[in-house]
Amino acid sequence: MIEKKGCGDKKINRVGVSLSNQYEAKLNRLATACQKRPTTLAGMLIEICLDSPEIIDMLQEKYNVYTAYKVLPIENYMTGEIELVLAEKD
Repeated sequence: MIEKKGCGDKKINRVGVSLSNQYEAKLNRLATACQKRPTTLAGMLIEICLDSPEIIDMLQEKYNVYTAYKVLPIENYMTGEIELVLAEKD
């Protein structure tokens, strides 16, 4: 997979997401309320979650079984973006 080949905000990486009927209906209703397409809104939600240290920590507390793969959300002081780096081993 070639990454970072696009220019600007061009979306270049595709991710397939499978939702239950219940969550697809919720996504569609929220997308309609926000005047967005469901796929656009789903992408926005994923970006918000990956930039939220609280959500990252909560997901790892619940699902991370291998401490060697634990990541820490660190803010890049130059760009202000959240980067996920591997935590050091104890």
